[in-house]
Amino acid sequence: MSAKLPSLKLSEYFYKSNLYNFCLNYGQPENLFHITIDPWEGEGHLADAIFQGRYNFAGEEIHAPHKPLWEPNGVGPWWIAEMHGFSWLRHFKAREGRTSRQYARSLITDWIKSGNNKYNPVSWKIDILGKRISAWISYSDMIKEDADSKFLENFYKLLTFQAKHLSRIIKKHTEGPEVFTALRGLLISGICLSGGNKRYNQAKNILVSALNNQILNDGCHVSKQPSITLDILTDLIWIKNALNENDTLLEIIDNNITKISHAIRSLRLGDGTLVRINGGRSYSRDAIDKVLEKTGIKLRSRISSSLTTSGYERLASGRSIIIMDCSHKNKYGSNGALSFEMSIGRDRLIVNCGPTPNNDITWQKALASSAAHSCLVINNTNSSSINNKRETKINVSREVTSGFEIISASHNGYESLYSAIHKRALKLDSRGTLLKGEDNIIAGPGIKFKIHFHLHHKINVRLTRNKERILLLLPSGGWEFFILKNNTALSLSIDKSIYVEDNGRIKNTSQFIINGETINSGAQIEWCLSKTSL
Repeated sequence: MSAKLPSLKLSEYFYKSNLYNFCLNYGQPENLFHITIDPWEGEGHLADAIFQGRYNFAGEEIHAPHKPLWEPNGVGPWWIAEMHGFSWLRHFKAREGRTSRQYARSLITDWIKSGNNKYNPVSWKIDILGKRISAWISYSDMIKEDADSKFLENFYKLLTFQAKHLSRIIKKHTEGPEVFTALRGLLISGICLSGGNKRYNQAKNILVSALNNQILNDGCHVSKQPSITLDILTDLIWIKNALNENDTLLEIIDNNITKISHAIRSLRLGDGTLVRINGGRSYSRDAIDKVLEKTGIKLRSRISSSLTTSGYERLASGRSIIIMDCSHKNKYGSNGALSFEMSIGRDRLIVNCGPTPNNDITWQKALASSAAHSCLVINNTNSSSINNKRETKINVSREVTSGFEIISASHNGYESLYSAIHKRALKLDSRGTLLKGEDNIIAGPGIKFKIHFHLHHKINVRLTRNKERILLLLPSGGWEFFILKNNTALSLSIDKSIYVEDNGRIKNTSQFIINGETINSGAQIEWCLSKTSL
């Protein structure tokens, strides 16, 4: 599947016009009088890989030994964003030397000759612009050293051109999370370029507003997507690094960095990666550790069990960690009401299907569905629908009793369609070796339902001959699933599922499902997931 070019809007035709290019090119190019420092250090061996034509971004490697492929087939939007964002210049800086500088300039020249010196709906998206402006300014000393006058003239002109364009269009994109990466570039261009004072003030005002409107009290982004929250933390670290010591923005930035850092800690599973609720990516343990380390905050306080504003609940005992989605549906979110993910040590066990590959609309709809999450689904219907103004309201409570910590929650997403309320309780014992679950449907008779439990692709799963137990073999040991009691006829089955990795690669995996139908009193199912000696 290739990265698709979006259809152009009327305004985009104007951005590509000669008249618009003339307006942006009017006047002298701005000069660099200050340079900010990239918070992250490069790795020389990754520069060597690029020398050899191996471009490894967002977990996907493209081999192009003769000429860089700026928009190759078969890669996702994150690869494209990294390629056009030029953050990989940090690796050339780490390698150092004349050859490294020359190659960096040759790649910039090739990027320009490939048509990216003018508006492009892919490479000039506001977040990619923010990344590229930040990188070009941060590594301008390396780029300029030994450069000829013609290259420098084009470099300064294009840097000014991009900063002006970003300033003109950013006000149309202030409500989405991508604005934070765009603000990184706008603010850095305002600080470092000679004509940037107006852009700095513009960026400052938009940033304060975006933080107030998009970052919740518990530190999560309004999308309730953990990976977006981490991306914003990365942008804030960049911005903090560029500010002067007496800048009034620093206190606001520090406060947000602190609360976001605490939220990220709560949203990590046992392997150190992020929970993939609401279609988020997991990122690597190492990448998350590096971001948290750069905050400079010593996070020694106890990890929060509840992020009440965003709606995440966490259970942790022994080697087991469970994170449950108790968030109200919003315009960004998926339909996984009361879904959960579970890890045992560094092994992921129960998962959700994951992020949308390659911005594909069909996949986006499928992966946002309730059936793509480890939750209860009635009549193959999503638990909410913003288009029909059918929103989910969720109530949550916690308690500790007789060796168990318990999350109890309910949602009304199916009330308007089926007069049904779903209640779920998860009970984890103090050793982390026993999880008891209760799924209750308060409804009339004849309503068909499924309770999905999606599994990580490294889990081996088998249904016993009597079809009463699910046997699960993890790299670290065996677990089994069985139904304790219920008030209606149920069946256990194993079905196919998918696990979408961060780079968009789709792996085949399995899920097990409880199938049933309500009776006059609805349905009450108690189930158990326990560690075995297998």
